Amino acid sequence: MMAVVSRLKDAAKGFLKARDRFWSGVWWTEWQIRRNERRLADALEEFGEDSMPVRQLTERHRKLVKGARYWRPSDPVVIRVLEASERAGASRSDLRVLALNRDFVRVGDKVQVRRGWGYMLLAMSALGIFLAIWLMLMVQVVSSPARWEVRAAVAGGLTFFLWLIWPGWGLYTTRALDAAVKSGETVGRTGEQQKIGSASVTSIEVRRR
Repeated sequence: MMAVVSRLKDAAKGFLKARDRFWSGVWWTEWQIRRNERRLADALEEFGEDSMPVRQLTERHRKLVKGARYWRPSDPVVIRVLEASERAGASRSDLRVLALNRDFVRVGDKVQVRRGWGYMLLAMSALGIFLAIWLMLMVQVVSSPARWEVRAAVAGGLTFFLWLIWPGWGLYTTRALDAAVKSGETVGRTGEQQKIGSASVTSIEVRRR
């Protein structure tokens, strides 16, 4: 029995991971990596390993590989902060969400995490709209003249469908807000330790002044 439960847990984790990978679009970066590898192989054969095209493609390959690790290619300094923050204990999942939303921003010699009251309003609004859509659909299904078995099946199907969609919606709203709250302090400390400028959670309104 325990073995069955363990396999089910592993399957659920794999499904959730695949779901996040789909909504993050990291598969596009991975496709670019494979394409760049083919171009690099052709350039090596045609120009040799010391040629400028090979050097450019090699550098692009490094950037894409590191970008895929954090779901989106970023500025080299931002990547250094991401890697150092992960070594300092920040969750890779949180760092991926922040990088995906371009919330790690290089401003001069500083790397900041953009979060302000406007982002919280956007996240809560997105959650409210999504719940309102689900509730409206459930009311329509329950009040329909169909048999209860049909209504139950439709309600369950719609709920499951929206459950599949929500991670894509939440990845750019509520999860980004939560990731900034949980990992912002670690990023700030890491930025100072790496001596690449301070990294802090900064309100976007403050930056505009």
